[in-house]
Amino acid sequence: MKRAKKNKKSKIKAIIFDSGGVIVFYDHMIAVRKMSKIIHAPAKKIFDILNGEKTNFSRLYDLGSRREVYWGAMEKELHVKIPYGKFDKLWCTIFWQNKKIFSLIKKLKKNYKIGLISNMGSLHHKYLFKKYHLNDLFDAKTFSYKVKIRKPDSKIFRITLKKLKVKPEETVFVDDISKNVNGARRLGIHGIHFKNNKQFLKELEKLGIKPK
Repeated sequence: MKRAKKNKKSKIKAIIFDSGGVIVFYDHMIAVRKMSKIIHAPAKKIFDILNGEKTNFSRLYDLGSRREVYWGAMEKELHVKIPYGKFDKLWCTIFWQNKKIFSLIKKLKKNYKIGLISNMGSLHHKYLFKKYHLNDLFDAKTFSYKVKIRKPDSKIFRITLKKLKVKPEETVFVDDISKNVNGARRLGIHGIHFKNNKQFLKELEKLGIKPK
């Protein structure tokens, strides 16, 4: 007698999302253009500081440094004085909602635990969760600035798995950055490299996940 094939869907118990580039889209240039006018510095240099790893800005911000520290790193690079309050506000204007993913998560919550892992500072955390009412979407949330670890470090995935009370093989992780997806896969988590909404739905279907 042949054994029945196991349904892949039954194995998956949790889906963990990245924030920027998945549940919300972002464009640094929205803030950069305005910052450039305020401090009279080249937009490209500001963009490279915000978007790059070489200047240390991203690491300082993501790991919870005070604004005097992360904006201070930019001041050193550009040799200008930065109005921290104004730049904080501009730094929060770069996002817009991925409405289809919001709708999808609400459907997925009926059958799966939903988690969030984000390389994010407290400024964006507070802004996004207030603006888009994100608290109700997730069963577990892990932020780099709180745990002092960033993706793709395996520790940040382990922390979230423990919160959700699931095993790696029972979990899907989705991120728009391939190295973060690979970090999850090394633990045995099903990784999806997010490119667009249509492609993401197809990848979920391959795992037997069909939102209703």
